[in-house]
Amino acid sequence: MRYTCTRFAVLIAALFLNACQTNQQSSEATKPADSTEMTTNRPDSEQDATPSDWLAKLMGPNDGLFRGVKLGDAVSDVKAKEEAEPFEEDADHLGYTIEYENLESVDIQYFLDKNKKVSGIQVDIYLNNRKSVDEHTKELTDYFTRQYGQPAQQSWKIAGKDRVTLTDVSKGKDFGLKLTFGSTPGV
Repeated sequence: MRYTCTRFAVLIAALFLNACQTNQQSSEATKPADSTEMTTNRPDSEQDATPSDWLAKLMGPNDGLFRGVKLGDAVSDVKAKEEAEPFEEDADHLGYTIEYENLESVDIQYFLDKNKKVSGIQVDIYLNNRKSVDEHTKELTDYFTRQYGQPAQQSWKIAGKDRVTLTDVSKGKDFGLKLTFGSTPGV
């Protein structure tokens, strides 16, 4: 009988400990985090500055204005730096395209002056839906604001009279954004 009582007491203690652990885990899962945990888990400015894969693929190397290219670069510099797939070239511009896995794409046109130097850059971003437009608008806005300061109507001053402008060009079922780099709006 003594043996049975001991086993019964051990069983009761084990059930009691298990119930206490389960109750503690469930209360931890449902209780709100304290403010220090929220601050610790919140992305900080350093994490925000890390671009998404989409943005990194779009913007390219950090040197230069866009994809390693600066306004005033020679055609040969653009061809050497640009890793996207070329789709057209004439006396006035070079065209490149980037395809994303989700069937979104980007067309880039480097406009050239009479000396065959980059005078402006136009980037047409073809997106799938309104949600994608909104997400990429926010990401690009945050990126350019970190780079150049607060915008004036989705336009950031780069240097001198040069600007980068972000425009939502969505119409009906066609969704997209346009970036222009240079002094002439709509390059």
